Amino acid sequence: MNYSKPPKPSRASRSMALKSRGSCRGFAIFQNRVIVFESHLELMVFFMLTLRMQTATVEDQPDAVTYWDGETLRRHTFDFLVINHDGSRIYIAVKPAKRVERSGVKTTLRLIADQLPPGSPSVRLITDADFSYADRYNATQAFDFLRFPVQEHDEAIAAMADDLVGAVRIADLVAASGLGAMGFRAIVRLIAHRVFEPVNRKERITNDTLVRPVVA
Repeated sequence: MNYSKPPKPSRASRSMALKSRGSCRGFAIFQNRVIVFESHLELMVFFMLTLRMQTATVEDQPDAVTYWDGETLRRHTFDFLVINHDGSRIYIAVKPAKRVERSGVKTTLRLIADQLPPGSPSVRLITDADFSYADRYNATQAFDFLRFPVQEHDEAIAAMADDLVGAVRIADLVAASGLGAMGFRAIVRLIAHRVFEPVNRKERITNDTLVRPVVA
């Protein structure tokens, strides 16, 4: 993050209600731009979307799409629009798994997907059933560390990958680097950049995590 360059405002298509009982509303900074969210689940999904290698950028609450439900012309605002490096786009709807059935969101998304013109973004529903607590933890940690990269630290530890055979504990890599806690942060960033990969992807990334170099 560059504190000398204030972030650009959100490009969300609607204003966020700041007061809502039982919900979590706020903003994050991504690519020096404000991204708004309306629930903790949306924030977690946003973190994971930004860490996809295919993701070029993420738009919050893009312009509403219009669709016909058989009786009425309606409008729906997606939570996010993901734009990939290859130019493809994905509308993302976020909903707690326990609310999916009674909300009718699956029917809404099916109608929208069927009525979107050729070349439009694809449509995807993401719920909290699609990822684990470890996924949330790792995505939050990686997003935080990626906000404040230290290039020399990342390069120093990336160079160590060339000499590694098999898996090694993160704590041992950190000790060998001499960078202390900053070495751990660099390794997490390098996992996000696919220089290293955890041996067990279902666990939280800690000092005890076994990692290995990613083979191109």
